[in-house]
Amino acid sequence: MRCFVAAAEKEEEEGEAAAPPVPPEERGTGCNTCVYFATNDSASPWVELPDVRWSLQLTKAPVSGHPPPPCNPFCALQGKTVLPADCHRFRFAQVTPAQVAASRHIRKYFTGDLQAAVRAFPPFPGKEREYLRAQIARIAHDTVLCPKGKFVLEGEEDEPKTVVENESEEYTPLTGAEMSKPASWCNFHKGILDIGRCTNPPKDEEEEEEEGEGKPKSPEPEAEKEALAPIAAADWSLLVYPRMGGQAVTVARSIRWPGAHAAAVMREDKFCNLYMGYGHERLAGGFAPLPPPSIEQEPDDLVEEDDPPLAEENVAVLEEARKKLEEETGEEEED
Repeated sequence: MRCFVAAAEKEEEEGEAAAPPVPPEERGTGCNTCVYFATNDSASPWVELPDVRWSLQLTKAPVSGHPPPPCNPFCALQGKTVLPADCHRFRFAQVTPAQVAASRHIRKYFTGDLQAAVRAFPPFPGKEREYLRAQIARIAHDTVLCPKGKFVLEGEEDEPKTVVENESEEYTPLTGAEMSKPASWCNFHKGILDIGRCTNPPKDEEEEEEEGEGKPKSPEPEAEKEALAPIAAADWSLLVYPRMGGQAVTVARSIRWPGAHAAAVMREDKFCNLYMGYGHERLAGGFAPLPPPSIEQEPDDLVEEDDPPLAEENVAVLEEARKKLEEETGEEEED
């Protein structure tokens, strides 16, 4: 096997410093709100996908027939998942913001092997299991819908809000006709920011002090996208089936994420979400990968200075020696 090695020296510019990694969100919050499972067959053992950052643990305890988590969003990707022969269940760590952010810049179809490398540019920081989990986070936070008014935000003014079911006596489910309008649907989850989190990480007091000491300021935080926000009408196609099972069913089909659907039976005040696709969003045109970094140009040729004649060099040396001698003579006279 051949190996190419190059050596170089890098001069850091003043004020240049590596940005610290964005911390992951805790389990039960943001992109880690839910735990996701995958399986080859509904009768086979379920594989728990990353939450990421904790070490991989394999357990021998069989979980065949283990149901998916009791969480409204459930995603299924077409294809099979290859599992280790001696493993019944995976336990990973939490998905990292870097993996979610990196997944936006590549377009790689899944092989079905959770241990497979993701060969793409820019490089993806993980294997297929992390790439799958990052894509699921993006799909769930963009496509999991709920009827307007079914849930409300609860929490103190200065604390993170949580989504809870509306138990108010004044709550009345919308009608099937009303659900045919985009304004009657809401995004269940908070939106994902460019940094790969749903919320901006809190600043430490030390960081604020360092910024005041002449260090470059961190970028301004992005505006957070709250949960239960109205859907964008351009991203969804709505259709009412008036006689499905004896009652009207309203179906919302995602245009941005082909394969994502939400259905609501408002007579029974029920709804569900389903995704069956290839794990990629629709593009307006062909996919254009990010270009590689620019190639460094050849350095300028060195310019050699002409050597002065020996007589000129001696003049400078003699002049310096004369000054030094005069200084020493002056010091002796003072003594």
